[in-house]
Amino acid sequence: MFNTVWFPLFLVAAGAVVVLAAALARGSASSPSTPSAPSGTRDYQEEYTSPDFGDTAGFAITSYPSNDILIPGRFWLINGRTAEIEYNIVPNNFARLRVAEDGNLDIPDAFTDNEYESVTTYPVGDIEVTQSQSPGRRSMLQWRKGEFEYVLLSEEPEMNVLGGVSTDFVTQTEANKTS
Repeated sequence: MFNTVWFPLFLVAAGAVVVLAAALARGSASSPSTPSAPSGTRDYQEEYTSPDFGDTAGFAITSYPSNDILIPGRFWLINGRTAEIEYNIVPNNFARLRVAEDGNLDIPDAFTDNEYESVTTYPVGDIEVTQSQSPGRRSMLQWRKGEFEYVLLSEEPEMNVLGGVSTDFVTQTEANKTS
């Protein structure tokens, strides 16, 4: 009698779990990507397999540095309008390259609210680059090309690492509209 009561209850419970899991998976797979952050969140990040954000943001990063020292990692779209590529910079640095159409670039508050010890503007070819840094703390490079704004962010760069790679990022990074 013990098996005849508990076995059917077990089957019903297992079936309910399977149905619930299927419903949750279907809901998350069919939810459309949104160009803005869901209500109640500050930043909404969506990971991509390549830096082509044409379907959502209308542009793609068509070229970017990639070599033995500058190693691109994950690709993100932030708030439906700012692209980001995570970089490992050999030997042990990390930076984030962000790109957006003019007027849409999201820069984290931690970088815009920071008082930098040094702010320098210099040319890389015909492009003006602004480097803001404090030794051993947050640093950023900013520039514009065509209809796009670019920023390279680093939390704790060592020995002017951003200045050392600025030419590579400025000259090798290109974004283009896709629609």
